[in-house]
Amino acid sequence: MLDPSDSPDSNLLHACMSMLATINNGIEDLLGPASKGLIFNTGVEQGKLLGHNLPKSDEYETALKTVNTAYKGVWDVALHKSADQDGYIFEDKMGREAARIVVKDCPVRKAVELCNLQQEGPICYLTNGYLCGMLSVLTGKTIGMEIIKAGPKSCMKQIYVRK
Repeated sequence: MLDPSDSPDSNLLHACMSMLATINNGIEDLLGPASKGLIFNTGVEQGKLLGHNLPKSDEYETALKTVNTAYKGVWDVALHKSADQDGYIFEDKMGREAARIVVKDCPVRKAVELCNLQQEGPICYLTNGYLCGMLSVLTGKTIGMEIIKAGPKSCMKQIYVRK
């Protein structure tokens, strides 16, 4: 629930979250399933702009650390490997270079929580796009993403190199 506060910063943050919720619901109502693709593609373009002036690295771990450091308090993303994996990078079912990531913080997590938005709604695809755009610029590879699991504390996603 978004309640007024004596803090102008808190009120501004809550107003922005409320606007995100309104946009999320309006786009989903208007476009249905197509809303996720539209929002994702918009996020990719913005993510490329956000990553443009950051240091480049073809290693995912370094690129993610760069994003976490440059946007501290906004992003908290780390590579993940299961117990049966030797390393973070693997070949997925489609023969693409892939890795799993855990997203603990992203630009809309609090909005989803405070505005009672559904996980994996269109607004979540905006942050997926941001991350793919930034990683594409940082690594020099065109990055795609699939959601493995979404949750209130973190999300598991698989990134892959798009051919």
